[in-house]
Amino acid sequence: MAQRVATEYKKMVLKLNPAELQSFIDLFQAAEFQTEIRIYENGETEIVLTDKETKVPLSFKRMGNLYTFDGTCTISDMKLANQMRMAVKKFKGTGVAHRFYPTYTMIYYYGAGNVMKIVERRGTEDKVVYQFKDTAGELQRLFERCGVEDEISWVRFYIDQLLDMRNERYHMSLPTEEIDRQLNKLSHQLFVLEA
Repeated sequence: MAQRVATEYKKMVLKLNPAELQSFIDLFQAAEFQTEIRIYENGETEIVLTDKETKVPLSFKRMGNLYTFDGTCTISDMKLANQMRMAVKKFKGTGVAHRFYPTYTMIYYYGAGNVMKIVERRGTEDKVVYQFKDTAGELQRLFERCGVEDEISWVRFYIDQLLDMRNERYHMSLPTEEIDRQLNKLSHQLFVLEA
């Protein structure tokens, strides 16, 4: 298996409240990574991780009650890159991660901490290896569509009953204005549902 050369996180976004920021720091310290925390006067917090003697700074800007990291970082230590992957998942990060190998690159697209898509890039050719499918959402939409079909059937059934009542009233020379008003309303409802 090819050895990973480096991982570059591009357009990575993490939004953490103060407790989550501390948990983020603890996640790296528990894995025995050297971390340095710098807090600036403007409320910005910078977490510096050591990656094989290279410093990886992560600047979190304070916006209200959230600390937001919105940027790029490159990690060459595989263990540290794996820890960052765990942090992105745990704290529901979004962005793109490029995992570089000697002859190809694997590109991971993250949304809310989950891998949404994986692309293998060899030279100028891209091949989709994985694509997230929202099966539960598709089933819900299908169910809702069936609900509309059931409602259409019910409206048609009700229209048929009203038409029968209208015919009876018409033959008996009774007024049909109220039934006509209901039929007009239901035909409009049927038109909307079928659209």
